[in-house]
Formats: sequence, structure tokens, C-alpha cells
Amino acid sequence: MTLHAFRRLLVTELRNRRNTIVVAAGAILFLHAAILILTYHSNPQADGFASIMVLNIALFALVLQVPFLHSFSAWREEWRQRAIYQLLMLPVPRVYLLLSKGISLLLETLLLSLVMLAGLWVQYELSGGLLLRAEPLTTFAWSKVLLIYNLLICAASVIFLSTMSMLLGKRAGKFSLLVTFLSFAAGLFLAIVAFANLPTEIGLTAILIVLFLFNWFLLEKKVDIR
Repeated sequence: MTLHAFRRLLVTELRNRRNTIVVAAGAILFLHAAILILTYHSNPQADGFASIMVLNIALFALVLQVPFLHSFSAWREEWRQRAIYQLLMLPVPRVYLLLSKGISLLLETLLLSLVMLAGLWVQYELSGGLLLRAEPLTTFAWSKVLLIYNLLICAASVIFLSTMSMLLGKRAGKFSLLVTFLSFAAGLFLAIVAFANLPTEIGLTAILIVLFLFNWFLLEKKVDIR
């Protein structure tokens, strides 16, 4: 019964983001089409498609802004629409609310990243293999598994750091935006310090666990339904 409730929460979160995800994915495909035209007309002898790769990097950074900004607004929208009161009164553990939003944001990031990678692969084929080196991506190595794990943990940590900042800011009343910004900056600084002093995988995992537990504490003890 509890797992069914969690699944419904997760499906609802994804459904609420469906239009934004579709629009963002469509925009990515449109921009990739423009870059494909540039790739087709570029001279590989001139700069080796370096300018094309700069455009792709800029596009990827822009793509990641969509779930990043949503990680701040996901909870704020609940308060703005006053849906938070019904949400917190649901007969489910509040950790389910935290996990459903976190996982939906992570899935949104993965979906948009896959669309971006698909576009890169089409560009690679069109350039005759000159755009980038595909061999490191198509061969298996455990180091790549660790890299993917680290990237996923980093993405989840940013999501929970944003949630923590928003929850702290919500308690600050008229100073909400200032406290949100300062708490995000302070949390990011402490996470960087911890990461610098711990082994990579252990440090990232520890940061994620601490952020998740602190968010759970805030949601359980510091957020009411008055």
C-alpha cells in the first residue's frame, strides 16, 4: 500500500512536469537541427569542428538549467498554489514527498541529457566521426561506471541542496529569497570542502546522505500545515 502511494506521488510529479519536459526536449531538438546545418557546412580543416563543440557545450549547460531552476521552484509552487496543505496532510510519510520530487527531478535531468546525447550522436555521424572521439563512449570500463555514478550523485546532491535552501528560505518570511541564496551558497561551500577532504565516491555519497537527512528533518520538524 505504501509503495503504491509512493508510485502515485512520483507519477503525479512527472505528469505535472510533462509539458515542460516536452517543450524543453523539442527546443533541444530544434537547436540541434540548427547545429547540424552548421556541422554540414563547416570545414573540418579550418578548426576541426571546435566551434561546433563550443556550441554543444553551451547548449548542454543551458539544458541543465531547466531541472536546476525547477529544483528551486518545485516546492515553492506548492506554497504559491496553496497545494502544500493538501500535500502535507496526505497519509504518507513525508520522506515519500521528498523522494518523489527528488527522483522526478533526477529523471527529468536524465531525459533531457539523453535527448542532448542523441543529438550529439547524429552530429558525430554527419561529421564522419570527426566531431568527437566516440571510442571511449562505446567501450566498457569500470571507471566509466564510477563516473556515471559520481555524476548521478552530484545531480541528486544539487537537487537536495536546492530543496534545503528553499525550505530554509520559506521559514525566513520576507527574507525568503536572501536566506535561500545564502543557504545554497553556504551549503555548496561546505560540500566542496567535504569533497576536497574525502575520497571521491565516499565524499559525494556522504554529501548526498547528509543533505537528504537534513531535508527530511526540515520537512518533518520545521514545516507545518498551518
